[in-house]
Amino acid sequence: MKGNKRIKGIVVSKPIIYGNTATELTPTEAAANNDHTHRWTVFLRGVNNQDISYFIHKVEIKLHETFINSNRVLKSPPYEVTETGWGEFEVIIRIHFPPCSGEKPISIYHMLKLYPPESDHGGARPRSPNAWPKGKPLFNVFYEELVFIDPTEEFMEILTQQGQAQEALVPELPFKSLPNIPFSIEAEANEVKQLEKAITTLSKQVSDMKEQSQSVEKKHSVLKQEIALLEDNLHTK
Repeated sequence: MKGNKRIKGIVVSKPIIYGNTATELTPTEAAANNDHTHRWTVFLRGVNNQDISYFIHKVEIKLHETFINSNRVLKSPPYEVTETGWGEFEVIIRIHFPPCSGEKPISIYHMLKLYPPESDHGGARPRSPNAWPKGKPLFNVFYEELVFIDPTEEFMEILTQQGQAQEALVPELPFKSLPNIPFSIEAEANEVKQLEKAITTLSKQVSDMKEQSQSVEKKHSVLKQEIALLEDNLHTK
C-alpha cells in the first residue's frame, strides 16, 4: 500500500476548464422567475468533458450572498450550479483534493458574465441590428492546469493509474476545437505559431531600434567633435 511520503522531483499537471454559460430568458420565463433576465450555469469540468472526479474530493461554488444557500458543496460530478438572475458578480470555485494527497484546496475566482461585450445590458435604447441574438447562449470559458508538485505516493498512483485509464477513454485535449470547447491541440499549435510570429516581429523591431540608436550616437559623437573644434578655434583667436 502506498503511503503519504512525497515523491521529490515529480510534477503532474491536470487540465481543466471552468466558467459559465448564460442564456437570456423569454418574457414568460422572466415573469416566472422574479423578473430575472438570464439563466446561467457555473461549472468546473475536464477538457472535452473528461471525468476529473478521480482526483477531486469535492468542489465548493460560492455565489453572491443574496442567493439562498450561497455556498454550494458538490461531492460528485457534475460540478456545476444553475440559477437565474440579472446581475454579474464574482464566483469562487474552491477545489478540494483527496485527504491522501496532502494538497491544500485551490480557489479559482471567476467573474460571472451574462451579457456579451457589445451588449447595452437591457437598457431602453433600441437593439442594434448586430446585437447578440435573443436565445443564443453566451460561453465564458477558461482553460487552466492544476499542477501537483512532489505528490504523495498514494496520490501519484491515483493521478497516473486512474488518470491513464480515463485518458484512454477520452483524451484530455481533443485534436480539433469543439463548438463549446475552444481548447485543442490544433488551437495550441496555432497559438505557438502566432507567438513565434510575434517574437520574430518584435526581434526585428528591437534590431531596427538598435540600429537607429547607434546612428544617433554616431551623429552625436560627430557633433561633439565639431563643437570641440569650434571652441578650440574661438580660444586661439
